[in-house]
Amino acid sequence: MSAWGDKDDIASPGTVTVTGGTTVTGTATVFANNYTVGDVITITDSGTATILTIANSTVCTVTPAITNVSGKAFTVSEKPISTVVGDGTIDPNKVFGVSVAEQGVATANTNHAGWVKIGDRYTDSNGNVRQKTEVLVAMSTITGDAADDVQLPDA
Repeated sequence: MSAWGDKDDIASPGTVTVTGGTTVTGTATVFANNYTVGDVITITDSGTATILTIANSTVCTVTPAITNVSGKAFTVSEKPISTVVGDGTIDPNKVFGVSVAEQGVATANTNHAGWVKIGDRYTDSNGNVRQKTEVLVAMSTITGDAADDVQLPDA
């Protein structure tokens, strides 16, 4: 069973300050209008966390705690909430929003844009290194660029 969003990036205007590691306070932000609990926020020089609560347009809480910073840029993306892997554990870090630009790159190893589960690398019986992938939702409307370029570069 999987749950996922439909956008790689969500409009993220303004700047944020993190205090206490879990309270994010924005300036010129629109938390209540643009984001939902479960979205992933990445704050420059602070880290990445999941939005736990949204109090209003300028205050939310996150988990886990991240580094305190002031006046930093940020991005928010809809990421899969959970994906059950073969052994029954949940690993949300193996599912990526693959844009049209990313799908054609050899390291993406997929012929489809959309939400793609990237599995483990293995060596087949002929000695070829392969990587398992599974297209969870094929869609060409994913746009923007998330911080996934290590796994899925655009070029």
